[in-house]
Amino acid sequence: MWVNRCPYRLKRVNTITFLNYFVSGSLTLIIPLLLLANNVNLAYIGIILSILPLVFLIARLFFAAVADYVGWSHVFLLINWPSTFISCCIYFLATSLPAFALGKIVESLRESSYWAVSRTAIYHLSPKTAAKEATKNNATIWLATAAGGGAAGLGIEYLGFSYTIAVLAIISSTIGIPAFMLWKNSTSIPITKTSHILASLNPKGRPRTFWLVSVAIMFNTLAIYPLTTLLLPAFMNQQLSYNYISIGVLFMIYNALSAITTYFTIKYSLNFARALVLSIISVSASFFLSWSSVFIACLLALSFVRGFGIGFFEHTVLKVVKDSKNISVDIGLLHAPMRIAEFSSILFAGFLVQYLGYMPIFLATGLFFAVYCFFSLFILKYK
Repeated sequence: MWVNRCPYRLKRVNTITFLNYFVSGSLTLIIPLLLLANNVNLAYIGIILSILPLVFLIARLFFAAVADYVGWSHVFLLINWPSTFISCCIYFLATSLPAFALGKIVESLRESSYWAVSRTAIYHLSPKTAAKEATKNNATIWLATAAGGGAAGLGIEYLGFSYTIAVLAIISSTIGIPAFMLWKNSTSIPITKTSHILASLNPKGRPRTFWLVSVAIMFNTLAIYPLTTLLLPAFMNQQLSYNYISIGVLFMIYNALSAITTYFTIKYSLNFARALVLSIISVSASFFLSWSSVFIACLLALSFVRGFGIGFFEHTVLKVVKDSKNISVDIGLLHAPMRIAEFSSILFAGFLVQYLGYMPIFLATGLFFAVYCFFSLFILKYK
C-alpha cells in the first residue's frame, strides 16, 4: 500500500502546502477586511465566507474518491493549482457580492482538492511516521498562513487591496512547479466507471470509533474556524480600530506561535494533564478576549493551545484511517461533520455577534476546544 517514499517527494508536498496556505492566509485576512472597507454588513460577510466550507464538503469527497483511483498527484496538478490561481483572479476583478461568492466557490475547489489528497500523500510517503509528519504539516500550514497574513497586512497598507491580490495571483501560479514534479511517471489516467467511484462514498460500514473521531474534530472546528476566518479580523478592525499592518502582524504572530508550539506537541504525550491545562487556558483566554486591555495576551494564549492541541487531531484521525483501502475517501467522510459545523458557525457568527456581542461567541469557542481535547483523549484510550 505504501509507495513513493522518497523524502524529496515529501518536500514537494510541503512546498505545495506552504504556497497554498501563504495564499490562503492572505485571502483569509484580505476578503473580510475588503468587504468591511466596502461597508458590507458583518452578517452578509459571514454568508459569503460560509460558502467555502459548504462547497468544500461536497467537492472534497468527490476529489477524494477520484484520487483513490487515479492517484493523489493528479489532483494537485489538475485541480489545486488552477483553482488557486483562478480564485485570486476573480477576487481581483470582483466588484459585487455575487462575484465574491463566485470567488469563494472557486477557492473552495482549491481548498478541497488540497485536503482531499494531502494526508494521503503524507501517509504514503512516510508510513512509519505518518502522525508525526501530518502534525508537522499543520505547522507548515500555520507558518505559511502567518507569512501570508503578515504580507497581507503590509500589502493592503502600502499597495492597496487590488495590487496585493494581484501579487497573490502571481504566487499562486508557482504552485504548478512542485505539482508538476510530483506527476507520476505515467500520465495516463485509468478510466473508472463513475458508479464505482461514487460507491466508495457510501458512509455505511465504518466502525463506531470512526464517527466518534468525526465528532471530536468537529468541536475543534467550532473552536477555531469562525474565530480565525471572521471574528478576529472583524473585531480588530471594528472594535479595536487596529490598522491593516497591526492586524496583519497579529494574525502572523498568532499563526506563527501555533506553528512553533506544534513542533513541541510531537515530543509530549497526549494525556489528561495536557487536555486539562489546554482546556483551562482556552476557556479563560476566550472569556477575556473581548477586553481590549488583555486582547493580545489572550490571542497569544489561544494560539499556544491551538498548536499544542493539534496532536489530538492528527493521532485520532490516523487511528481510524491508517489501514483503509480508500484512505482519501475515509478522511473526507471523517471531516464531513466538521465542514458542516464550519459552514454553520461562520454563517451564523456574524448574526449572533450583532445580537449578543463578541464576548459570548468568543467564550463558546473556548468551551468547544475543551470538549475537543477531552473527547479526543477518550477516543485515543478507547479500544
